[in-house]
Amino acid sequence: MKNKEYFKKIEKDYQEASEYNDELYRNIGSELDRILWGKVIDFGNGGVINYSTDDLEKVICVDIINQEQTLSSKKVDFIYGDFYAIDLNDKANCVLAQLMLHHLVDTEKIKHSLRHVHSLLEEGGRFIIVEVEFPRFLERIQNIFKPVLFKLLSMMNKPSLRFFSRQSLEKLVTEAGFSICTTRRISIGKRVSPAPVLFPKLKIPGKLYPFKCMLLETEITSQERQ
Repeated sequence: MKNKEYFKKIEKDYQEASEYNDELYRNIGSELDRILWGKVIDFGNGGVINYSTDDLEKVICVDIINQEQTLSSKKVDFIYGDFYAIDLNDKANCVLAQLMLHHLVDTEKIKHSLRHVHSLLEEGGRFIIVEVEFPRFLERIQNIFKPVLFKLLSMMNKPSLRFFSRQSLEKLVTEAGFSICTTRRISIGKRVSPAPVLFPKLKIPGKLYPFKCMLLETEITSQERQ
């Protein structure tokens, strides 16, 4: 099932799962409040803004679940857009991809989109990624059995997912021309819905969640600017 169709199908349950993860989103938001500035393009926003917009110049929230809309003069816009096929020419100080990349399983398309992100960033701008962090050994197992996993998810009427280790995600963005400013972990919180996409009604204590949440803050290398 395609991501857009699936998210429309589980919209209510997914929203409830996101609300259950409120502490995690607050923890992420606290980190973002320290690093976001100016004009922000927020990909895969899902209609949830977990950071303060008070001191930001403009926020453009882009997601496949948004209705077809054009940019307005308002401070915050929610517009339709696909990270695989970015159709924006606006310059931004920050581009944010928050818990989105694991929904995108075509590596070549992601690489193409990362190169497009270059053209969206102002001089000195940052590309910020928040993702679930997989251990390297588990990522290797996932990659070996990826065709089988995708087939099983398809049989269950679920969208395909794949997760990154810190090392592989850093490698992906550096090969696309970004340099890593910082990589840090964010506390999950006391409770979590561990699989809000596949099983949005599943809820567990945060201490039982086996994975970490990581934030990568990157910038375009000087060589890329030349």
